[in-house]
Amino acid sequence: MQQSQLETLVREILSEDYVSLGIPRFTLSEDIAEQQASIAAALFNKRDGSSRGVEGTGVGMVDALFTALKLSLSAEYPSLEHIHFVDFGIASGITTSTGTSNSDAALCVRLAVENSSGRRFEFSHRSRSISASSVGVVVECVEHFVNAELAVLRVHDWIADARARHRQDLVDKYTERLADLVKNASYSDSIERSRAKVDVPTLTETT
Repeated sequence: MQQSQLETLVREILSEDYVSLGIPRFTLSEDIAEQQASIAAALFNKRDGSSRGVEGTGVGMVDALFTALKLSLSAEYPSLEHIHFVDFGIASGITTSTGTSNSDAALCVRLAVENSSGRRFEFSHRSRSISASSVGVVVECVEHFVNAELAVLRVHDWIADARARHRQDLVDKYTERLADLVKNASYSDSIERSRAKVDVPTLTETT
């Protein structure tokens, strides 16, 4: 299953519960000589307007932001601990500039990550700001894995319900969907937590 097909499947499963994330503003402090950056941002759930503060440090803005998001979300979405960067790049379109210096040209930031199974996922974000596109592409990546994990848990619950109702046809149908979803990342921690019925707050419950 291609990444685009997987994203379509996740949206189909979650429907109106799909979590759309955004960071409209952030504060960055960077010590270039020490190669250390610190970032503080507000992470918004666009669907319901809830937000949470995230903070992190790293070697540059992107590393600091990814660290901040993982620190804030990995307890709820353990699959985030199983992805890592494999490529990051910026491509500019000088011809799109509206100024004489061309420094405002539109650009595209591309990010590629891999899961623990070595599967590659690619994301991109376009704007006229390097920082905005860098933040945007990291958030898009995290959003993808957050929703995929939510979809896995929902399908897991569907399977349990179908078994309880002795609907083997539905068990087979949902198991096939689950098999496609688990190619996205490792969800063993979340599934075990679901089985144990541990009460963990969701992103929409944090304000």
